[in-house]
Amino acid sequence: MMATMQRLASALLIPCALWSPLRVTAQPTPAAELAINSLLVIERVSSGGRSPVFRDAVEASLARGTWRAPSEGDTITPPGGKHRTWRRIEGDGDFSDRALRGGYALATVEAPTEQVMLLRARGHRHVYVNGVPRGGDVYDLDLTRLPVHLVAGTNHLLFKGGRGRLRAAFEAPPAPVFLEPRDRTVPDVITGETAPLWMGLIVTNATTRWQVGLKIEVTGPEIEPHITTLPPLPPLSSTKAAVSFTPPAAPQAPQLALEIQLGDGRGALHETSLTAGVRASTDSHRRTFRSGIDGSVQYYGVTPPTAAAPDDLPPALYLSLHGAGVEAGHQARCYSPKDNGFVVAPTNRRRFGFDWEDWGRLDALEVLEDASGRFGADPRRTYLTGHSMGGHGTWNIGAHFPDRFAAIAPSAGWRDFWSYGGGARWSDPAAVDQLCDRAANASRTLLLKQNYANLGVYVLHGDDDQTVPVDQARAMRGELAEFHPNFAYYERAGAGHWWGNQCMDWPPLFAFLDRNVRPAAESILQVSFTTISPGISARSDWVTVETQRRAFAPSDVDAQLDVSARSITATTDNIDRIAFDLRAFEQTLAAGEPVAARIDDQDLRAPWPATGVLRLARSGETWQLAGAQRPGHKGPHRSGPFKDAFRNRMVFVVGTGGSLAENSWALHKARYDSETFQYRGNGAVEIVLDAAFDPAEYPDRGVILYGRSDTNSAFAKLIPGCPIEVRAGVVQVGERSVRGDDLACLFVYPRADSDVAAVGVIAPSGPAGASLTHQLPYFVSGVGYPDWTVLGAEMLEDGQRGIRGAGYFGADWTLESGEAAWR
Repeated sequence: MMATMQRLASALLIPCALWSPLRVTAQPTPAAELAINSLLVIERVSSGGRSPVFRDAVEASLARGTWRAPSEGDTITPPGGKHRTWRRIEGDGDFSDRALRGGYALATVEAPTEQVMLLRARGHRHVYVNGVPRGGDVYDLDLTRLPVHLVAGTNHLLFKGGRGRLRAAFEAPPAPVFLEPRDRTVPDVITGETAPLWMGLIVTNATTRWQVGLKIEVTGPEIEPHITTLPPLPPLSSTKAAVSFTPPAAPQAPQLALEIQLGDGRGALHETSLTAGVRASTDSHRRTFRSGIDGSVQYYGVTPPTAAAPDDLPPALYLSLHGAGVEAGHQARCYSPKDNGFVVAPTNRRRFGFDWEDWGRLDALEVLEDASGRFGADPRRTYLTGHSMGGHGTWNIGAHFPDRFAAIAPSAGWRDFWSYGGGARWSDPAAVDQLCDRAANASRTLLLKQNYANLGVYVLHGDDDQTVPVDQARAMRGELAEFHPNFAYYERAGAGHWWGNQCMDWPPLFAFLDRNVRPAAESILQVSFTTISPGISARSDWVTVETQRRAFAPSDVDAQLDVSARSITATTDNIDRIAFDLRAFEQTLAAGEPVAARIDDQDLRAPWPATGVLRLARSGETWQLAGAQRPGHKGPHRSGPFKDAFRNRMVFVVGTGGSLAENSWALHKARYDSETFQYRGNGAVEIVLDAAFDPAEYPDRGVILYGRSDTNSAFAKLIPGCPIEVRAGVVQVGERSVRGDDLACLFVYPRADSDVAAVGVIAPSGPAGASLTHQLPYFVSGVGYPDWTVLGAEMLEDGQRGIRGAGYFGADWTLESGEAAWR
């Protein structure tokens, strides 16, 4: 692949302007800073909230091709709203105005020469630089400097406002390709531990050429040199490279000094340095690991116990989820050391991240697995707690994974996005809207509330909380009171949202947790479990839901094991395949003897399964004995919906077989998605051109395809025979054709050469459809897209009426066995 990329890097220079003539640019020349002192602003002309569809008058004009840079006094009348007027504000690079709360701001910058500069902006959701979408910094974190191409003369920057403030300026890059000093993910070095450590470092390509063969060398006075080779880096982009080094067993200073050199095999391109803290294993510290989601480096904070656990008692583990804006290391340090276990604080991928859903939920599970193995934690004494957004995460993750914890303890937590946080509410939903709405069911905590039954639950809230109203806790108390035998509730009189560390490190809360211990596996004879999708949560104790009948609708099972009768009795709803893992009961059941099963009033008798796992599947309405699940069918390994493709160390593959404008869109969109995921999820996604993509070099990895089957050659390699096809001017879903150049299609399909990975597709039917894809919010938590969705550009004016069609594949990944609805 490297040789191919080197040829493409020199031959394929994809320029970066959609609003001006496309051209091949020269290497950038460093320039002085350019100031942004004036903006034209307009108040909000959009609506949508936490929804898969939205309205936006500016995006609508971009899609129609009628957008022109406005003048002061020009107006826009959004659908269903009153007209808005563009007006000028001054700010010397720092602007505050009500229009910047969700409105737009246009900056006009005069550049003396064509050049690449770094845009350092914060407070915006995204920005179009001469028509090209680039990532934003909506939380005002000052994390990124984006390399952007400026033409000689007038340049337009169209910012989508965030929370009311925008700061923006241009800086010259320190080198054409350089190591960014911001946003590093660095571990602590633990005295006495010599296993290799991971860190994440941003590398920026401030040129208009692909950079191939980049290497990072880590050296230092106390370590052996280590070289990491980077994947090809697209023009005007950044990646957060995963870099490792081996620490010394006994560092000589409280900080380990590291020298970092970036080169291309011919010489050094840029150099920097950093320090890693040195800690004892008994100190609060940071641990890093390489994520299976995208290969990025993530970290978690640890507060170790006061003493080592006795040899006959593994340590407990308290997984603590932070609130919005809180950093995980700080979260861990808010707890005093416990005498019986580790406090472990994952990151949610960022301080705001994903509300502990989607990739935030996966991060919590990755940290739980890493920390449990590293510290030898007791799975029967593993607990979940968190504050504010972390309290919501405690409710949600605890509901999805009831067998992972002995007890949970949300503090100041909110229930879900429909009670707090702007979940989508559909107006007079048609069948197609209902299918889209169902894709967000994983966020609907109460659909899973029965899963709390065997968990201890401690609810903590201040009765004067002005951030998350105490009504959230009181509502959950009411829900638990209907069925729960083991929960405690405490309102702190006069307390607000934050009342010091005690609102998390509350002694009665921890006393309650410690009183709860999960039963031994062989003593759990009844399992009641609900899942929204086996791809999210398939198992509770000895019961696994392998396949649903209706995707993303609740699937329920209530199963009892009678050891003396050697029988299983189960009732189910919305389940087509189920597995009973009997291995924990091999001695009490006398393995080898037949087992009786009564499921949904049907009687079966089965020989003892050789694997210890008894599987049943429906044929019509009749249950039958079944073998191992087919990898090519939906199951816990791969179930959809569209977001499911963004894992398994996903790679973005860009089509190069279209027109120059189509190829430019594909690269710009992939880069924008990479920037967005890096910002929201501390992520790192490799971008590859289709002509250089060899599936054998990316085994079992998720793939996101940008382009159509006739513009991206990876379609034929990865999803041959897929029943959904997008071509110029048409989207074909089975036998149904939808025509127009203003369509965007999102879908997921199993990767043909993998038993676990999925392929996600982002495909426009034409120029208006390409514009429509730019701001689709699939990286926003609480937003769901079904297995496939066809959108028309009228969505930007008509909202949900722009959903042309949507659906879910059946268990065998065919359209015929699935569900579909059309507008």
